Amino acid sequence: MTGITILTLIEALLQLSMIVMVGLYFVFSNTVMGALSQRTDGASTMVEINKQILNPTFLVCFAVSGLAGLYFFLFHCGFLSLAGIIFFTGTTLVTALFNVPLNNQLLDATGESLGTVWQKYLDKWVFWNHVRTASAVLSSLLLFI
Repeated sequence: MTGITILTLIEALLQLSMIVMVGLYFVFSNTVMGALSQRTDGASTMVEINKQILNPTFLVCFAVSGLAGLYFFLFHCGFLSLAGIIFFTGTTLVTALFNVPLNNQLLDATGESLGTVWQKYLDKWVFWNHVRTASAVLSSLLLFI
């Protein structure tokens, strides 16, 4: 690997973890949630998605991407630093503060309350996912500038 340092390779992998998450957030904003909102079993399907997504591959990518955002914010300047803080706050913190608690509310809902929780969930969760998507897309753009 001529001219490529270990640090360069590590930073490229950190950026890749952030970019992978862009796709995930985008697919949910653009497609998945719209489809689920039209289904009578959308709430139960989303609960299953939330269970399935908590797998080692996703968890590593999610955690590494959040750490990558912090890394670029703390150890770089300019567009890379800006990309890092936008990514970390707009995806990692938003997920922890808003999307995960909403996922837990949906998981805990049963019977008649499920429909009520689902309607509130759709509005709030989708809004916060759009925030994650926009933050991740903007961060990716800044990574390439």
